[in-house]
Order: sequence, then structure tokens, then C-alpha cells
Amino acid sequence: MNTISHAWVESPLQFVSAIEACRDGQSLEIHARIDADGMASFLDQFQAEWLPANISVVRTVEIDPQIFSSRGHELLIGDICSGRLQRAMLAAGPQLRRSIVILDDGFATLHAVRLVTAKRPRPLVRARQHPSCSRRAAALAVALMLRSALRRRQLSWTTALPVPDDLIASFTAAGGTFTRHAFDYVRSIRAAADPLPGTIVLGSAMVADDLIDVEPYFAWLDSVVERTGAHSERPLAYFAHRRETPELLNRVAARPGVTVFPAELPVELRLARAPKCAQVHSLPTSAVANLPTTMRSPQIHVTEVPAAWWTGSAPQALRHELNAAAAATLHSGADYRVVAIADSESYLKWASRMLDSLGPDVDSQLWLLDTPIAPTAAQIAHALAGSSRAGATVPMLNRSELRARLESAAPDIVLAAATGPVVQQIAASAHRLSRRPGVASGLPGIGLPARAKGVRYRRDCDLFITHSHHERAAYLDACTKVGVPLELTVTRLPLLSSPGLPRAAFDILAGETPPVPERLVFATQAKVPEHREERIAILQALADFRRAHPAAEAIVKVRSLPGEQETHHEEHTYLSLIDELLRSGEIVPGELSVAVGPMSEFLTPGAAVVTVSSTAALEAIDRGLQTLIVSDFGVSDELLNGVFEGSGILGTLADLRAGRVGFPREAWLQENYFHPPSADMQRALAVLARRSQQRQLSSRAWVAQVNTWRRIRAELRTAAPQPVVDGYRAAIGLSRRIRQRLR
Repeated sequence: MNTISHAWVESPLQFVSAIEACRDGQSLEIHARIDADGMASFLDQFQAEWLPANISVVRTVEIDPQIFSSRGHELLIGDICSGRLQRAMLAAGPQLRRSIVILDDGFATLHAVRLVTAKRPRPLVRARQHPSCSRRAAALAVALMLRSALRRRQLSWTTALPVPDDLIASFTAAGGTFTRHAFDYVRSIRAAADPLPGTIVLGSAMVADDLIDVEPYFAWLDSVVERTGAHSERPLAYFAHRRETPELLNRVAARPGVTVFPAELPVELRLARAPKCAQVHSLPTSAVANLPTTMRSPQIHVTEVPAAWWTGSAPQALRHELNAAAAATLHSGADYRVVAIADSESYLKWASRMLDSLGPDVDSQLWLLDTPIAPTAAQIAHALAGSSRAGATVPMLNRSELRARLESAAPDIVLAAATGPVVQQIAASAHRLSRRPGVASGLPGIGLPARAKGVRYRRDCDLFITHSHHERAAYLDACTKVGVPLELTVTRLPLLSSPGLPRAAFDILAGETPPVPERLVFATQAKVPEHREERIAILQALADFRRAHPAAEAIVKVRSLPGEQETHHEEHTYLSLIDELLRSGEIVPGELSVAVGPMSEFLTPGAAVVTVSSTAALEAIDRGLQTLIVSDFGVSDELLNGVFEGSGILGTLADLRAGRVGFPREAWLQENYFHPPSADMQRALAVLARRSQQRQLSSRAWVAQVNTWRRIRAELRTAAPQPVVDGYRAAIGLSRRIRQRLR
């Protein structure tokens, strides 16, 4: 029995939509109407290696009756208003009992589906057509055939377009199945393309279709050229529509600074490699609804067609439909709902400030997941200090109730502000929801080095937030190596507030060393340095600084007190080591102060920060304070301080004792964490939220199943009692020490 599905397509976008609709394991034969506008040139440009192995293409002029009469799996149709298609469907008659999929991603499809689902049968003809009586009769007969398929539950519709809720409801209520795609196939193609400028105009077929007059169209184009300042050094790209005439395109090309790109591949595919945040100008077209899915944070400007532009051949209903679609496309904004879920003190601090950075138009909630590293009440207060949630109560959820709480909250974005194994569980819960939200994740401080392990933990997310161009490049490389298709965006760490490059808040005369700090704050870390003797060396150097400069303070700033947990386990705590040094007499009471609380309370004028690699260094730099990265134990990815290479603030314990603490070089600041503030992350989240709202985010069933060791481990971590976690960590630590001794 033939189990091949068939598709009949009459445009490049329908061709791409057929590939998007093809499921894993499904064999599909695409019949492409070669005499349709633009199809021949499109297929000539479409590279063979882009075609999935399970899909083949047949170039044809007429429809092969076999695709209607054979007993294949499905029949995919690009345009149900096509006269050629309708004649073939009527010829097939009762033999056409296959499942049918409507798959076009153009605004005309919305009109066609409304005709199919209307209370009274209406002929399937395009809005601007004036068909003969026989043509209307054939179009009505096809509408009845499709309504019959609806009743048999053999008609489905897949699209990437933003579809009104009432149309989805009427289609599904009649028996249809509605699904969305997100141009995953288009975004997977690595098509080589000429470099494109940052300003793009989408050519319109409205002039060629005699819907609008030509002179207003060129007046609009000239206004875009003038507003964007297009000239030879700053060109504007004009992407021709496949139905635009050579005469019209020659007139476009005559404009200074405008380069015409011929109609070949669909713009959804061609602009996937356009510059990030490119400016796109257009009249109403379905492409502007699709491009936010395939481009990187485009800034789209759609001009509604004024009444004076329309010709007499444009029906009133079509005018209203096109402009209404344009208005819907323009409604993006930042009005969406975010739920941030944290599992530790450091992630809670990051998440609270990340939510603040999204602005007041975003409806946000902040939750904590009850895990062995969950913060205490005091840690929660410290983490929220300085944010808009200072003093607020943060709900603490059990793992078992997470899915139900997310279903009730119905977020558009879930910010998984947690350690890797917990991020996996949050993502798995998101994929189980009836409407899948976008899942974003990130790290609460310096994210380097970019490790494959961390990337794999976030493979079920949609967006990964980095905090410098250096970080983004490193994570892009890591994602490529392990095959994880994460979208990456860059934003400043939300703890940083300097409007531009920070400047030193102290005077340094040429050839002189910086002043000795009035307060030296050592920012401790759980992971580095690891060895006991290295930590003792730091404490002894701090005590030496205090003895040499009795008017200054030496503070050991810890993240937790006994009984409190941090994101990472700490084997040799500084509190216990200070007690040892006091008992042995190597330091005396009062030489070192121990403090806990928000770092911002210690970053006062005259203070300096010393650390091995803590994010506290960036907070100090942001305020213009002296900063020292201790390099005695090495500068490497293993010590998490490789990013400070070339910064100008690497120093030794001898520098610490002497109080020689400096400030970073400007070139390092620009590349690492202190780039100019931008709205890249906000735009990326807004697009992801819109995709969720329009049900364009597919839920991968395998994500919802806890069927791998990493997922099982994550479940155990979020549910295991603390003694079990401590025992596991002790075993891991013993194993690590044994391996080191055997090297």
C-alpha cells in the first residue's frame, strides 16, 4: 500500500510551508506548479541539500490525478481557492477520502478558512475575484467537500500566522484540527547569502494586482528612503515580490541608495540571516507576521494603506482585511506575562533584578522551588534588597505542584533562574502545559567558561541570556559543538547600573599607584579557590593588609551562615578557617571582620573589592571602585577568572597586602559586561512571548518524559532529603580528590 503523502503547492511560501508541516517519519512528495509566478526561479535557487531526505519534489504544470486517488497518508494543499486545484478535486469526487491539510502561511488563507467555516456554505473564491457562474458553482462544491471533511475530522490546518481566536474556535468546533509551526525548518537552513544592510523594504504585489495606485506607492517608498537616510554608504535593500513587473523594479532600482534583490526565495528564508534588529518596512503582507519568527529581533514598521491609495478593483472587505491584519501585526509591545522560578539565593537575586529590567508593562511573578539549596528567610531578604520586591514574600513551591501552578498562571515566558538540573525540570513542566510558554534561562553572574554540560542542561529552553559579547560568542560556539539550537541574546547584568563605561571614582596620577583603600572587602566564593591552604593564604594576606594599614578595614564578605545553603557546595568554609586561625593565634580578634548581607551595602566610596572571580568584582567596577582579581592560584577557566585576562586588575597576594588595587582597562570593559545598554533581550523576550500567545511554540513530547539519567538525577535532586544530598556531594568530592592524586 502506498503510504506517501502528497502536497500541491503554487508558491514558494506554500512549498516551504509543506516542508514545515511534514512530520518526522512521514514521506512527502511535493508537486510544485512550475508555471506559477516565481516558482521556476525559486526551485532553481532552492539547493538540493536543503531538502530533507524524506521529501521529494515533482515539477509539474497540471495536477497528477494520482495524488487524489491514491491511498496515501495525507493531502497537503497550499491554496484551497485555486481554480486548478478545485477542478482536480471535483474530478476526484468520491475518491477523495484522504486527510487534508491546509498549509499556506498567507493572509488569504484566513479569508479562505472563514469561507469554509461560515454558517451558510460560501464559494471558495478570493476576495478580489469576480468569477463566472460556473466557476462559483465549482468553488461552492469544493467548499462543501471540505465541510464534509471537517465533519469526518479529516481536515486540519497548520500555519505560523497569528490567527484570531474566533477563527480557531470555529474551525475546531466544526471538527478541524488546528496546529502551529514556527518555521523550525527555515531557521535550520544555513543558507549562504550576500551581506544585507540593516534597513529592508519588502516589495508589495498590490500595484501589480491593481489594488493600489502606483504613484502613492512610490511616494511611500521615497519617504522610507528619506527617513532612513539611504545612500551609497548606507544602502537600503528592496526585496522584490514575485508578481512585481520588471518596469516597476527598474523604477525602484533608480532610487539612490536602493539595491533591488530579485524575487527568488521567500523572504522568511532569505532574511533569516539579516543583521540582528534590522529595520523592516512594508505595506500589509503576511511576511511581516512571519518574520519575527525567522529573523533575529527585527524592528518591523507596517504602513496601513490609506483610502486614497486604493483602486476601484479592491473590494471593501479586502481593504479592511489587509489593514486589520497589519494592525494586528503591529501590536507587539511588552504586554506579556513572565513567571521567574529560582532555586537558590544567587539565582533569586538575579531573577528579581532581571524582572525589574523588563519594565512596568510586563506582568511578572517570582517563585522559589523547594530544593536542598533553597535560601533561608534571611538570604531571601538579602537577595531581594535593592529590587522592587524588597521585603516581599516569595512563594515557595514543591516540585510536585509546579506544573499545576504554571497551568493556572498561564505565563507567556518562564524564566528558569536555576541550576542546570532544575532548569531541566522547569522546562519539562513548561512543555507539558496546554499552551507552551517560551522558556528562557541564564546564569546569575560571570558565565564563563561556556561548558557543554551547562548548555545540555538548557537544551529544552528557547532562549539563553548572556551578559557580554564575549560570553555570547563562547556560548554560541558551545551550542554549535553539542548541537543545541538555543537562541542567544545579550543584556547587561541587571546588577550593573552605570549608563556607559564606568569611570574610576578615585584619582590616579600618571606613574603613581592607586590610593590604599579605606575598606578592603574580600568577596568569597564556594567553588574557587578549592584547596584549604589557598583559602588560608588569602585570609593571612588580608590580616597582613590590616596590620600594615591599621586605619583601614579588612572584611570577609560571606554568602551564607552555618546552616544556610548556597548555589554551590563549599567544602572548606571561610568561617571555619577563620576560627582555626584564631585558635592557633595566626590572627588576632579584630583583625578580620566577617559580614553577611547584600553586597551593595559594602560598596561605599573608598572601598575596594578583592576576589578570585566573583561577580562582586563587576558590581565594584560598576561603581568606579578599586578591584583586584587574585592571580596567585592561576588565571584559567577552571578558576572561573579567565575572562579577566587582559583586564589590568589581575594582582597577587603581595599586591593585596600592600593595598595595590587598580581599575580595568577601557578596551576590556567594552568587550566584557560593560557594553552600551540595549533592548536586545527585551525584544527577544517579546517575540518569544508573542509566539507563545499565538501558539507557535511546539511541545516536544520527549521533553515531557523523564527518561534519561539527567532528568532522573534532577528529580532526585529536587526531592532528596538533605542528608542524601550531603552524602552524594561527599562521595563526589572524595572521587575528585582520588583522581587528582592519581594524576
